[in-house]
Amino acid sequence: MNFSKSSLIALFLLSAVFTYSQKYPLKYGIKAGWNFSNIYAIDEKGEPSGYLSNGGELYGGLVLEKQITKRSYLQSGALVSYSYVITFVEAPFFYKYNFYKKLSVIGGPKLDYIPDEQYNHSLYFKRRMGVSANFGVDFEIFKKINIEVYYSKQLVKQYDDNILTFYDAKRDVFRIGVAYYF
Repeated sequence: MNFSKSSLIALFLLSAVFTYSQKYPLKYGIKAGWNFSNIYAIDEKGEPSGYLSNGGELYGGLVLEKQITKRSYLQSGALVSYSYVITFVEAPFFYKYNFYKKLSVIGGPKLDYIPDEQYNHSLYFKRRMGVSANFGVDFEIFKKINIEVYYSKQLVKQYDDNILTFYDAKRDVFRIGVAYYF
């Protein structure tokens, strides 16, 4: 009973936000950038281990941004990134607050899904779905172009690497990217 009551309250609040924000625009576009991944794990002795991307990797995808008040936005989308030898499909749900002219702070959860096939014994995917916490800044260069910089802290142990012998791996990511809105 409590779940249904709290769900109705959340649904009511969400619909109130979108009803109030109808006078504000919905923007959509693409974003792309560079990942710097740090894989935190443990080795077979329980000591810290993992992987650090030296040169980084690309990420990119689609972005939706809904302005809900004069200074507040909700941002989501679908991104694809690559770290080490694993592909991640990501769904960020960010709150963005414009605190000074064209400078905004962004933060929120991101779902990280591993679509790769479990085809060898090198990698073992414990959990294909992960969740990360994200925090960063967004700067509007031009009306349609933004730069974003954020850090993503993985909260779920997603996989093991049996060849490099690191286990209970979590992927933290530092990102620098550009968003273009149509």
